[in-house]
Amino acid sequence: MEAEETATVATEGDGGLRPFFYSIADLPAASISQMLDQTDSSEEDKQAMYDIFGRDLMTKVILQSPNLSVFHEEAKPGEQVKPHRHGTHQITYVLRGSLHYGNRVTEAGMGYYSPDRLYAWTAGDEGAEWIEIHAGQPQAYAR
Repeated sequence: MEAEETATVATEGDGGLRPFFYSIADLPAASISQMLDQTDSSEEDKQAMYDIFGRDLMTKVILQSPNLSVFHEEAKPGEQVKPHRHGTHQITYVLRGSLHYGNRVTEAGMGYYSPDRLYAWTAGDEGAEWIEIHAGQPQAYAR
């Protein structure tokens, strides 16, 4: 089956959204560094983001709208993010590898729910691939 529509980034409210099909393989990926290079953020703000997320976390946007955002994420072995939250309710579902949240580990088929609370993780020895779902449009907060 050929997809008629691909993933979308909604900018004018959910009223303009239509059903669509997508393939993760066809979606463009961007690292934290690449995403920040496309903004007019100050070097100080960029460095603050790198301090939390590093530069190499890879993100593919499946959907981003005022009510729902869905991302495909990939991290290299040992990659980590420092404590942060997103200002949304969030579900993370691991597809491959593992994410270590302190002494708790989520592996393929497992996930984590955060009701807008600080969390941090380290990718396992095989790295990790996961789907991240947010109720709304996530932001990055370090407290």
